Amino acid sequence: MITVCGETVADLIELPDGTLNPVPGGSPANTALACARLGVPVTFLGRFGSDVFGERARARLLDNGVDLTGSVQADEPSTLAVATTDDEGHASYAFWTIGTADWQWTAEELRGQPAAGTRAVHTASVASWTPPGASVVLRMLADAARRDCLVSYDPNIRPALLGPQSTAFIEEAISVAHLVKVSDEDLATLEPDSDPEDTARRWLERGPALVVVTAGAEGARAFRAGRDVVDVPSADVVVADTIGAGDTFTAGLLTALLDMLAEGVPPSAGLTALSDAQVETALRTAAAASGITVTRPGCDPPTAAELRAALHD
Repeated sequence: MITVCGETVADLIELPDGTLNPVPGGSPANTALACARLGVPVTFLGRFGSDVFGERARARLLDNGVDLTGSVQADEPSTLAVATTDDEGHASYAFWTIGTADWQWTAEELRGQPAAGTRAVHTASVASWTPPGASVVLRMLADAARRDCLVSYDPNIRPALLGPQSTAFIEEAISVAHLVKVSDEDLATLEPDSDPEDTARRWLERGPALVVVTAGAEGARAFRAGRDVVDVPSADVVVADTIGAGDTFTAGLLTALLDMLAEGVPPSAGLTALSDAQVETALRTAAAASGITVTRPGCDPPTAAELRAALHD
């Protein structure tokens, strides 16, 4: 089982006529949705807003088989994001976050999480680096790591929302994680004066066994200490938009890696022991899953059958 913790966001997607279509989103929620569609048992830990947007987010995840027993029905409103796309389908976002539900985690709400039977726990994006809840989320990650759960992290930077404590939270999450997936755009924001490969190598020294850097149409690269870089191209598809692309990539990557890792083996040791060919297979699985998502408007991840068909095409 995979446990995903983080925000749900109502993406207000601009349509060609200028109207806004509200669609449930949020990076961690999207990853949970994608894992479920790929046939992986997944639990989502989220704080659902007390409004129609929270109700829609909850319904979408439940309808796709995501377990929400550890989630919270919050008193605060949902976070909103206006998503616009350029001529190439690349999405950008403007957020309404003050006083919203996603950043208000308490220690009591996450007590006992992740639940027994969890093989991997993933968190990402704004809930991982926005106080006051970020410190609670990071304590849960550290507890999961001590229990030998695979800890996965994607900083998924939203520059306009970065606060004075954000960098410290991000650095702590990287040091706890066994697997870090990050986009080249995020690296450019976090360390603008550093080459992405150099940054990935430095992050490996902080604790992760595997750092994966995605670069949109340029594909993805995997880094491990003392090993060759593993490169894979992106899927050759016609892009509708990139909403949910990185989140689906993460789901495909986690799904593939968990199929390869032996249960009972500590995550760092397991990731280190994988062959380059196995890492390449995991990256190709993730890229194929993401490639299907970008051909569809909004975050609409593939099913396991669709992914198998794409991998064997």
